Amino acid sequence: MIRLNRTTEYGLIALWHMSRKKSTHVNLLTTAREISDHYGLPFEITAKTLQRLKNADFIHSSHGAKGGYYLKKNLKDVSFADFLSLMEGGQSLVICTFPREHPEDGSCEYRDRCEIKSFMSSLNQRMVQFLANIRLSELEEFYSNNNGKDLSANIPVSLLVSQKEALKT
Repeated sequence: MIRLNRTTEYGLIALWHMSRKKSTHVNLLTTAREISDHYGLPFEITAKTLQRLKNADFIHSSHGAKGGYYLKKNLKDVSFADFLSLMEGGQSLVICTFPREHPEDGSCEYRDRCEIKSFMSSLNQRMVQFLANIRLSELEEFYSNNNGKDLSANIPVSLLVSQKEALKT
């Protein structure tokens, strides 16, 4: 199973928070302190995560005493696979299917004798495709489908993807 790192979860929380804020037409600017305080997240990591999202053009920043961040991209245009790639780098189920930026990456001592590498490669491609078909806007839909209840205190963000898939079945 995929396990998201904390920074990825904080990024999802921040995007979700900004998206919800945008939909209510309240002050569109969001600060790292606001997100940190609202969800009980460490401020410094939240601030660095927002900076990372800004550098990747997910959000804009406004400087000054009343500055903050707001969404730049529509969450319907962002796949979970792209978001994971930004936040955690290339994803792979096993080392032999890891995206190769350098020749030494993805090396496996059993590669030449492995009889399941084709299957594992296919499985990895299917997993990447599955994640590419999930849009970050599904966070908004999940919130809307639960009558607007703020479920953030009750459901870890890392479970939202599997929860959404379970609802489809």
